[in-house]
Amino acid sequence: MQDQKRKDDKYPVSIRVTLDRKHSYLKTDFYVVSQQLNKNFEIKDKTLLKLLLEKIEDCEDIIVRGLGNDVSNYSAKDIVEFIKKKQNEVSCIDFIAFAKKHVAKLFETGREKRAKHIQTTLNALVDFSGQELNIVKVTSKFLEKFEEFLRSERTIVRVNQFGREVTTKRKPLTDTGVHDYMADIRAVFNEAIDFYNDDELGDPVIKHYPFRKFEVVKPNPLKKRNIYLENIRKIMNLENGLRRQELARDVFMLSFFLVGMNTVDMFNEPYSSRKNGRSTYQRSKTKNRREDNAEISIKIEPEAERLMKKYADPDKVRLFSLYKLYSDSSTFNGAVNKGFKRILQEVNQSVEWEIKEAVSKQEKEELTKFLIPEDTRAYSVRHSWATIARNMLNISKDDIDLCLNHVNEARKMADVYIDKDFTRIDQANRRMIDLLFQIGD
Repeated sequence: MQDQKRKDDKYPVSIRVTLDRKHSYLKTDFYVVSQQLNKNFEIKDKTLLKLLLEKIEDCEDIIVRGLGNDVSNYSAKDIVEFIKKKQNEVSCIDFIAFAKKHVAKLFETGREKRAKHIQTTLNALVDFSGQELNIVKVTSKFLEKFEEFLRSERTIVRVNQFGREVTTKRKPLTDTGVHDYMADIRAVFNEAIDFYNDDELGDPVIKHYPFRKFEVVKPNPLKKRNIYLENIRKIMNLENGLRRQELARDVFMLSFFLVGMNTVDMFNEPYSSRKNGRSTYQRSKTKNRREDNAEISIKIEPEAERLMKKYADPDKVRLFSLYKLYSDSSTFNGAVNKGFKRILQEVNQSVEWEIKEAVSKQEKEELTKFLIPEDTRAYSVRHSWATIARNMLNISKDDIDLCLNHVNEARKMADVYIDKDFTRIDQANRRMIDLLFQIGD
């Protein structure tokens, strides 16, 4: 080792492989100084020795898995070259690049919302680690530091729609936010394992799994996001305001009349989905994960028809002309939620006035429950529909699952044998709409 001393007074550390009294050396990324060596030039630094032992164990694992009993047919030099080859296989995997390909695949298969969610996580990961990230560096320690990064106030740079860089500040993520980001990282890591490792050959390229040690934080308990029927009627009866506010009101009510259709499906639904007075479509969120393609058929009631005519596509390409107003479903959803925020302010002002006018303390307290949280989004229509259906109309949970196009895992086998009866949705929806118009009569 004496003759290997570099100009900076450091010595490179290599692992010696010996077979039939012949040696070959496998270079490592470690270097030592004289203080870390004894007089026989043996490493005495305990921390470094521990790291080297782990590396030696990895090499032994590569040899056993890859060569097995055939190791005697190889020379020491051949074994070193074999180890280098196997190490290079995993060292060539760029986790960032793999994640980008995974996102692109999700977009191609129509899972736009999921793709955008992971893309947001990927952007944060790039902010933290840079444009390239060797998968071997994605360890439990790395994830711990990434979590610390997510929980801190961050300054980020993004390119806007005009190609200009925009600098903004991001608030620290909550437990729910951290959970969602880490769940995305775990999902992509699992995809990488499925892609690169061959379980049948028993020679995995990716040998480590950081989520054995790193525990993903549990999300905060979900808040109830339903809106009381009394408030839904107030939303319905709001007079036309700003264009965005009017759009939000109409989309919210249209979703309510169509049993919780979300904005993505409303934006993308083709004109051909309307037939015989029904809207039959596949729910984009789950269609690629279900054998029935998440198909649902909703009877178009007169209340829905009036709004559908208002937003009808004259070219009959899609069911609604929304795609002519907004570039994509995400932009459309953002506009709806911005308008909906203003709607909530008006509804809450009305509730606050009622609280002020109430005589008794009990009445004031009772009215307070009708104040809608500021962070409520238009998507809450699904939560609202389900809550009202169960608590006020006594509709069974099974039928609510059917109405909202959910799969009940506990009864999944029964669904194989039972044909869907969409008239059950029609009956429930008609009762729901009738109840809405009865309030205050």
